[in-house]
Amino acid sequence: MPSLSYQEKSLYGSLAAELVVYVPYFLFHRANSIEGVATMILAIIVVQIVLQSLIAVFTRNRTTDERDRLIELRGYKTGYLTVVSLMVVGLGALWLHTATNTFPLHGQALAMHFLSVFFSVLILGDLAKTVAQIVAYRRAL
Repeated sequence: MPSLSYQEKSLYGSLAAELVVYVPYFLFHRANSIEGVATMILAIIVVQIVLQSLIAVFTRNRTTDERDRLIELRGYKTGYLTVVSLMVVGLGALWLHTATNTFPLHGQALAMHFLSVFFSVLILGDLAKTVAQIVAYRRAL
């Protein structure tokens, strides 16, 4: 098996960091709060900085070529389409609940619910981007 390029190591590191931070947050958080979201954002920033720094230090060849740029673009396209699709579904669900007057939340609870939902959409879009890039690198071999 050939060794992984710097870009692949970076993608695997990003995926690992995202899973380490996001999975426990979404499995174990009980109440939606600004503090919880801010803590998660700070945690992903710190974990990514440490992990990407270690990957950069221990990787000798960090050159990129046209293939790397095309794979990066493919990943961003996948992430964008994921975000847009989930936003359309979310807005459609909001419209449906509003039209049928079945949405139980009001005021601040409603605002925090939508913060969590739309933040989740961004996280899923980023995960889709990273996974699409990893798959593209694996197919290119």
